[in-house]
Amino acid sequence: MDHEIEMTFQRISNDVLKIFFRAKEPIECQEPLLELGAITVQNLCDALGDECIEAEEAAGLGLGSAVEKLSKARGRLVLVNGWQSWSFAGELKGWERPRRALLRRDLNLFVDHPAERALRLRARRFLHRHDIISHFLLGLRTGELRLMLVSDNVERWSGPRSSDVDRISRVGFSGDSSDKSSCPHYLPPVSFLLRGDKIRFFAYASGGSFAAGETISRICVFIGPDYFSLKDRLGSYWGAERRFDELSWLGKPKSISHGMIGGYASWYNHYTAIDEQIIGDDLEAIKANDNFVNSYFLQRGLPAVFQIDDGWEIQVGDWQADLRKFPNGMAEMAQRIVAEGLVPGIWLAPFLLMPNSAIAKAHPEWLLRDKEGRAIKAAWNPNWGGDVWALDLSRSDVEDYLVSLFDTIVNVWGYRYLKLDFLYAGLMQGVFSGRKGGAWQHYARIMARILEFSQASNGEPVAFLSCGAPIESTAPFMPLMRSGADTREHWEWLQLRLIGHQGRPSAKVNLEDSIGRAILDKTLLLCDPDVIFCRTDLTSLKDTEKFLIGMVAAMFGSQLMTSDDPARFANDARTESESGTGALSEAAFTKELIEWYKRIEGKEFGVERNPGRTRALYDFFSRDGSIYGAINLSDREQLIVAELSESSELSRLSEWSETSESAALAPSSEFPIPCHSMIIFGT
Repeated sequence: MDHEIEMTFQRISNDVLKIFFRAKEPIECQEPLLELGAITVQNLCDALGDECIEAEEAAGLGLGSAVEKLSKARGRLVLVNGWQSWSFAGELKGWERPRRALLRRDLNLFVDHPAERALRLRARRFLHRHDIISHFLLGLRTGELRLMLVSDNVERWSGPRSSDVDRISRVGFSGDSSDKSSCPHYLPPVSFLLRGDKIRFFAYASGGSFAAGETISRICVFIGPDYFSLKDRLGSYWGAERRFDELSWLGKPKSISHGMIGGYASWYNHYTAIDEQIIGDDLEAIKANDNFVNSYFLQRGLPAVFQIDDGWEIQVGDWQADLRKFPNGMAEMAQRIVAEGLVPGIWLAPFLLMPNSAIAKAHPEWLLRDKEGRAIKAAWNPNWGGDVWALDLSRSDVEDYLVSLFDTIVNVWGYRYLKLDFLYAGLMQGVFSGRKGGAWQHYARIMARILEFSQASNGEPVAFLSCGAPIESTAPFMPLMRSGADTREHWEWLQLRLIGHQGRPSAKVNLEDSIGRAILDKTLLLCDPDVIFCRTDLTSLKDTEKFLIGMVAAMFGSQLMTSDDPARFANDARTESESGTGALSEAAFTKELIEWYKRIEGKEFGVERNPGRTRALYDFFSRDGSIYGAINLSDREQLIVAELSESSELSRLSEWSETSESAALAPSSEFPIPCHSMIIFGT
């Protein structure tokens, strides 16, 4: 352990065991990572005491077996959480590791920790795979028993809200390391390195300073005998019953929709090829037929978002309307959306800018730079023209610029749902030219300033969807968060898969991540699993795949968006056999999916990796035990064993399989699950 840091166990609030790391003497962090200390599974179980013994017994394990089973890499599953919401999340076995891009290493910018190189150097092992790396949380599972470590750094931000009058001129949120009044409770984000039974802790504290006796990190230790007991502990500790109150206006009434947020987004159909005519046509058509948004939300009297995605702006960094595409501007579009009874939404990446943007040319001093003065590359996106740079959030003039930008979007243009993308750029490693402090301090200060606009000047509420977001540092401010990599209208992106791009846009990768972060839904986050697909054109997804995407979104997420073009929707309810196409029409599929949603409304679901050999096979189950089944994301048919209590359940499942072109179910307790599909019992 570093001689400057002290580690202690304490039980503070809610009788939760915590590990405190405190500075023994003043620390100035110059290196990217600060090593905090190490602990073994045995140490954790000893510190948990009777709590561990009770969990062992409830999980059906022998007394004292938790340490043995959780300590050994062979036989246990390790829940890993990536740095940000596009990074890998899921349970791994001892020899498994998430892939990273090799041939085009720039793609790793979309998933890597800012100090990824330093982390991997510490995780490296001679002639062995590197240590398992996880961020914010680390979970160990054997059988039903679960042990989880979580950074105690995500308390919901409830700072002061400023009036519109003093929003721009107010002096505060200094962010200086000597003045922590802006966000005093937030600490540097934590990473875990697991090797065998030993866990090492690291803080991304570069640029920060800590006085003697000051807390650097707090880690909560939870143990539970099953999935829902652990999830309940997490939700209770994070105050889930109050955590999402500011977003409740988007999900009312809960009695109908189970609090689900939803609507339309333009991205996964039109992409950047949007203009006033295209967006206007979709807006006019959204109430004219039985498309998903109208059928599930508007016709039931529920709020629905209409979000304009990337393509409206001049270019990334210049956040004004491209008047060649939107000649009447973005305020006029917001007014049209409101007139149709929907919530106006818009996309932006506030911390990014292109090298040739007007902002970059006018203010080169605003760019985050390295020690040699070169602009930090925050992304590489060929759709935008190549390299993308990041703003230096330590600067007061950058803060003023961002505050003015959000004031315009919310109070001048009138948008009430803002999708903030590529937020990881706000925590990039660089040389700050403004205030002193660490990246996490500057990020928290700016996020708090943005959150002042959660109420518009006219009193209307405003919601923020965080995307590409560092989870630990963003959850306190914007808990409505993307839970995985971007989805896509195709199951896989073969070229990016071959080069190992971990965060590649694809339906499969998105599903893996959304399942991997399911335990955070409605506890820490309102997870956005990205859009569902009902359409039959401009997609290669089969009905089974679309159904799987739609059900995973509803069972393990809190937002149901679609990019299907309502202007192309036809109320053609023919079945696959009637249409002669071998697939359901969009109208028929939409109706079928909504019927399934109604069957599961009010149910809470858990999901975990099947302990067998197949990496992409998962078991799911409802809290009340009435519904259970399996998900197969692999490219091969898989077999599971299940017990059916009623033959009628088999009949209904068999009918769905036939309309989905899957194999007939065996009469025994072994059931085949076709590739890219799910099997459901009990509905």
